[in-house]
Amino acid sequence: MNRKWHPNWLVFFTFALFVSALGTFITTFRDQFGLKKCVYGGIEYEVGQSIPDEPRCFCNEKGEVVCEEIEIESSLDIADFTNEDLDFSTSFLNFVDIDTPFEDMRFGEVSTVGKGLKVVVERLSFCSVDEELPPQIGYYSISGEQLQLKTTTNLLPRRFNSECMVSNTFLIHGLSEVTKVSYVSEDNRIIDANICVFNGRVYNKGDAFVGDNGEVVVCE
Repeated sequence: MNRKWHPNWLVFFTFALFVSALGTFITTFRDQFGLKKCVYGGIEYEVGQSIPDEPRCFCNEKGEVVCEEIEIESSLDIADFTNEDLDFSTSFLNFVDIDTPFEDMRFGEVSTVGKGLKVVVERLSFCSVDEELPPQIGYYSISGEQLQLKTTTNLLPRRFNSECMVSNTFLIHGLSEVTKVSYVSEDNRIIDANICVFNGRVYNKGDAFVGDNGEVVVCE
């Protein structure tokens, strides 16, 4: 006697439902815990990592490479900003107590060094609770003898949620002749540095130097 095979549709649908639920769970797990990675140019990048050849592009938490645009006031042309011949570094200073008055941006140092012009900017940002800093990129623009500085910060990873002060150091090789230095904040405010320039050297407010007549001059 020939037996006919009758598929058990209930088992089939149960299995399909299980596979679908498992896929949804894995996707949710990856989204919640940042396990996604981006592939760009055949190379894998972790969430929050910047793309070396595309410094304004980052791997976001959805596993996608996104590129941010820097919005500058209309008087500034972003095409003029560059990071060529620039050594840029950043370091953690301290967490911020919101109940304590503080400056959200200040110049820590503006000076001429053997390699060029060094500018240190201390500013408000966000860090992780472990004092980890978000990826940051520095740029500068030269117009005559006026120097403008700018940074962009990738705050996409959720762990960067604690207000902190960071120090950004700009070392521009081959640059010394400037008369004015300013910083363009990420909310497009322009902050000028109080400096004096004498014989091609830069002095901060309060610095003393010998002027042309041999008298000691204090930068104000």
